[in-house]
Amino acid sequence: MIRFSRDRVQRIAAALRAARARRPRRADRRSNPVPDGMAALSVATWNIHSCVGLDARFAPDRIAQVIRDLDVDLIGLQEVGWHHRGESGMDQFAFLERSTGLKAYAGPTKHSERAHYGNCLLTRLPVRSMESMDLSVGKREPRGAIDAVVEVQGRPVRVIVAHLGLDPWERAKQVGDIVSRVESRPELPTLFMGDLNEWTPSSPRLRQLADSFADVANPRSFHARMPTLRLDRIYVTGGLQIPAFEVVRTILTRRASDHLPVRAVLAVP
Repeated sequence: MIRFSRDRVQRIAAALRAARARRPRRADRRSNPVPDGMAALSVATWNIHSCVGLDARFAPDRIAQVIRDLDVDLIGLQEVGWHHRGESGMDQFAFLERSTGLKAYAGPTKHSERAHYGNCLLTRLPVRSMESMDLSVGKREPRGAIDAVVEVQGRPVRVIVAHLGLDPWERAKQVGDIVSRVESRPELPTLFMGDLNEWTPSSPRLRQLADSFADVANPRSFHARMPTLRLDRIYVTGGLQIPAFEVVRTILTRRASDHLPVRAVLAVP
């Protein structure tokens, strides 16, 4: 057994503390004002777990209440619909539209007689265009994204809502496809958000996104009971800024899904 003197142990501990202090800290919130001359756009992203909460109760009314409380101009949702959870046959897309007062744009990735399942964009803004993007890879679970252009005070803003796969090689293909799609229309201010299933800071996929987008909101949002992983992210480019963001942690959000919603205020030129 190797024994160290107390003095040496104290020096090692001090060196470790200094190393941790030098390590850049990733913020869980930002609270700056929207710069003068720019329009504010409030957004959120949330994986709603098919409306089944941590208490194992199927409660779409609870999900709708959280969305109303968020009070955003648009929100991107993942895991909307029946997927071996919740109530078979219920159209969760239509229910959320009726219950929130926001227009629902569905991007299902699975279709069955029991119900559709996938991504959803809910917004009060005018939508100029909307199309679905297939992100499926091989025989893995079907994945996709919603690619829409909304209007913010007369200015077009592109919004991409996605839910990426569980394997790194799968996500690498999906991130590459999204980046290529964004770069094909560089004139559009673009917001990309969703559950990316990425949390390692050294991830090559996250490095590629950091190189392609100007800023990111990535607070710890999973697991809702004790959030430690930064799975749910909001990226911007093309002149958009993120002056403020936060993870919304309340009694209701901690129970409604296994993810917490991430909310941000964007600045639109």
